[in-house]
Amino acid sequence: PTLQPSASPTKMPTTSPTLQPSASPSKTPTGMPSRQPSKSPTYMPSLSPSKTPSNRPTTSPSKEPTAKPSEAPTDQPTNAPSRKPSRTPTPPPTNIPTSERTCSTDGKPFQVCLAINMSGSLCNGRTGALCIGCPQIMPSSDAEESYCRDMGVSYSSCCNNFATVKALTSVIVNWLGDLPAGKSFSVVEFASDARVVSGLSSTAQTLATIGQLTFSGGLDNHASAIQMCQQTLSSSSLEKRVIVLITDGETGVPDHVAEGATEAAAYFAKADGIFIIPVLVSPDPPDTNEGATTLLSRISSDGQVFDFTDNNMSSARQVQEQLLNHVSCLRG
Repeated sequence: PTLQPSASPTKMPTTSPTLQPSASPSKTPTGMPSRQPSKSPTYMPSLSPSKTPSNRPTTSPSKEPTAKPSEAPTDQPTNAPSRKPSRTPTPPPTNIPTSERTCSTDGKPFQVCLAINMSGSLCNGRTGALCIGCPQIMPSSDAEESYCRDMGVSYSSCCNNFATVKALTSVIVNWLGDLPAGKSFSVVEFASDARVVSGLSSTAQTLATIGQLTFSGGLDNHASAIQMCQQTLSSSSLEKRVIVLITDGETGVPDHVAEGATEAAAYFAKADGIFIIPVLVSPDPPDTNEGATTLLSRISSDGQVFDFTDNNMSSARQVQEQLLNHVSCLRG
């Protein structure tokens, strides 16, 4: 070898390396790669990448995660956990799967009209008494005035069954009030006639209204209740609209076509885009309510009736899950 490098590279490589490296790398890479890789990396990268990648994927995953995530997710989960947790935890799974699909509210506001039955059939022990004003504590010779008021129940509630109706209605308002969306409630009471007790109001105002309801007695006019509820709900397409009909399922007004009138009122409400959810609260055992359940299933928007006939809050959890699921899944 020469003691000093030549001023310019020779056309052909020397048979042995020079003692001193050249002052700067060659401007272009060598034409052919070496057969064996160098033991240490070169100081300058090649000007263009190789046509094929040098490294093949490993047959087994690495023991530790890479410093940076890949741009596209892998088809299968990695064996090692990520170095940092996700910013928000995933919701914990329930112990028992629900029978219905679950939905999360899309944030779309909703309106709910609560149609509350306060007819005599709720308190009369199936004697046929109208219980107008709930006059009696003890039975009398007049069957239509007997068996209305229960001992130990507030004067405004008259009987245990109507007290349950008020309590359940308040619970429903609290459930729906917890949904993360704009919401408003109206209240309609009905017996022989229906009356708007309060227009669309906040959760707190609606709960106060329900607490002040006083049992009236009378017949059952479901058709008028649905029609009055429909009037309280705005026709805005920006909001979901729901009628929750809380009743014992008895029919009485108009006496000659009670069921037909109820179904007709429900038909027009549903045609207007309103979703109807019946909740059955009856003093009778559940296995004796087939007729009431059949009627309510026909006016229900999806054929379901939420049965609360055991008259205690132990079954409220099921009603809660179903109602929240239905209101959350509505498209409006």
